[in-house]
Amino acid sequence: MPGAAWLNQHISGGYGVKLNQPSLDFDWQDVAGQWHRFSDWQQGPSYVFLGFLNCSQICPVRLGQMFRFEQHLSKEWRGEALPVRFLFITVDPQNDSPALRNKIIDSQSSAFYSAQLPQQQLRQLQQRLVEQVSTQQGTIKHAGNLYLFSADARLQRVYGQWQLSLEQMQNDLNLLL
Repeated sequence: MPGAAWLNQHISGGYGVKLNQPSLDFDWQDVAGQWHRFSDWQQGPSYVFLGFLNCSQICPVRLGQMFRFEQHLSKEWRGEALPVRFLFITVDPQNDSPALRNKIIDSQSSAFYSAQLPQQQLRQLQQRLVEQVSTQQGTIKHAGNLYLFSADARLQRVYGQWQLSLEQMQNDLNLLL
């Protein structure tokens, strides 16, 4: 882990890199074609991941981590509704169809949702999150960070590590509950 990230985690007492960001809001469309406002949709903390389903690098890793984390939390909450939601935002809406997103993301559990944003809002969100996405020779390149938002849509933590500790992520989440 880079020294600055370790120092930030050590000082802030958390696992993900702690940020002090103003509320971040955007409109998104679900797989049924319904529009939502991020701040209205949230019922508590939310994890957000920007990616694409044809990715062979970080996206399968990150999605697997999110699925395992949701299963871990489900065991902890013993059948109660989870106090957290997971939102996958496609950066490749031309290929990540609503049907495909539903099959891979939304059908996993009631805590998972996938979104498509209008192109301009997607660019603005990427800029606000400093999620650098580019296309080089037809291949999408991106950071693959996982973002933890509080119930008031404020970005609280950024997870950039390839390997994530479910217990440490839960500790960060518990601070927001």
